Amino acid sequence: MADLKDPAYWETSFLRAAGRLLMLAAFEERPRHGYDIARRLSNICGEWCNPSAAMIYPAIQELEAAGLIACELDATSARRRRVCCLTDDGREALRVGVAAWAQFMPAMARVLAASGTKVPAASCDVPCAK
Repeated sequence: MADLKDPAYWETSFLRAAGRLLMLAAFEERPRHGYDIARRLSNICGEWCNPSAAMIYPAIQELEAAGLIACELDATSARRRRVCCLTDDGREALRVGVAAWAQFMPAMARVLAASGTKVPAASCDVPCAK
């Protein structure tokens, strides 16, 4: 059984849940390759998530297999990189994911408030996951 008292358990769980949505949002901005996605997610999250290649590349394969992104080999750079862009299905998945997240966050805040649980203020200066 997982140690629910370990912050890493919660951080990993949250990142797993939100990771695909964050990636779709980054692909919506413009076509990107794997390293660029990792760098952008770190920037978007304020270093809350520092995705590794072990997270990014399997997620890219999953998104591509689902038809949410389309990837092509970029022959214009010195390095061979697969550059991916959001498809119409990916834009729809992003829209649905954003709507679900928008419902989830206030509901979570209401549940925690109703239970009397004190929630610390968010801090962008402190990374939550390493």
